[in-house]
Parts: sequence; structure tokens; C-alpha cells
Amino acid sequence: MKKIGILLLSFIILSACSNNDDNTEVDAELTGTWMLTNIGCFCGFDPETNFNDFSLNFNASENTVIVDNPREDYFYIANSGTFEYSINGDILRINGSDDFKYTVDGDILTLIRVDNQQIADDELDLTYKKVL
Repeated sequence: MKKIGILLLSFIILSACSNNDDNTEVDAELTGTWMLTNIGCFCGFDPETNFNDFSLNFNASENTVIVDNPREDYFYIANSGTFEYSINGDILRINGSDDFKYTVDGDILTLIRVDNQQIADDELDLTYKKVL
């Protein structure tokens, strides 16, 4: 009887465990290096700013992205570094950053920051072109 009780208790404990991956999706189209080509926002930046210096390098098999910002006084997603990311539907979440609605159309990646209704001027649209 004890063996059945232990077996039953083990089954209950194991079935209560869950995988906390949040059902992360994979989008192989993101894999590669993307250079920033355009910004739409209510943010100040020098009109001479060369957007092509800002890049994202996605590794879909590891769910990581390398964010490269040549100027740390301007960053639109996060400071330079390697971050994990997840996808849920059309929402891209880069750890340490905001959520973005994303679309990939051929070699063009568009990221639109998910708007916080409490902030009137937080709109941010980023357009990237795939280079590798």
C-alpha cells in the first residue's frame, strides 16, 4: 500500500511540474544581421546620425540577439550587448527592453514599440534592412 501511495504522490508531483518557456515561438526569418535604416519617434537625435551603425544580429536557434549601438547616448532597443528574446504571435520581447510588434517582409524588418497608453509620446517605429 505504501508503494502505491508513493507512486501516486510521485505522479502528482511530476504532473504538476510545467515547462516555463512561455510557449516561445521561433521565426527563422529573423536569423541574421539587420542594420537600422529609419526611425520614427518623438525622440531627439542629431539629424546627421548614421542609422546604419545600429544593428541587431538574431540567432533564432539560441533565441539570442546581439544589439550593437555605436553611441551609448542613443539606444532605441537596449544598450549594446547580447540578450535573450522571445516571440509570441507578432510580439517580439527582448529581455531588458520593451515589447515590439514585428513584421518581416523579405529583407525588411519593422519593429513598432508596443504603446503604453499612459504615455502620450512613446511611439517608436524602427526599420531595419537585412545585410547578412
